Amino acid sequence: MANPSLTKERIIDRHVLTFDPVDKRNGSLYLGEPLEEDSGLHLASTLRELRAAGLWSEQPEKQVPDAHRAAYREQLSLVDVVSYSGAAGGFLIARFDHPKFPSDEARWNEWVAYFDAHFTRT
Repeated sequence: MANPSLTKERIIDRHVLTFDPVDKRNGSLYLGEPLEEDSGLHLASTLRELRAAGLWSEQPEKQVPDAHRAAYREQLSLVDVVSYSGAAGGFLIARFDHPKFPSDEARWNEWVAYFDAHFTRT
């Protein structure tokens, strides 16, 4: 993992986690923006570009509701996380595994390649 201080609990508890509810290849992959500070990520533009690259479905994105965070902490296993700097702050992409929604390593690698090409790792 790129940043060992980004534990599963810190990621889930301290970030708005956006996910693709339709594309199974994106299962258990999340975009994370800090809850209490500006990430510098323009989410709508980024999702538009991910869709154009075939890396996100055309369906509306969803966020993990606060009421579900405890279940996410309990049920997910953190596989990898990469943090990036944006125009005004930072954000991350995270790969988890869940028994019913395993992540796709090839898709994760495509995500990492996309974000590495468009943003700076921190």
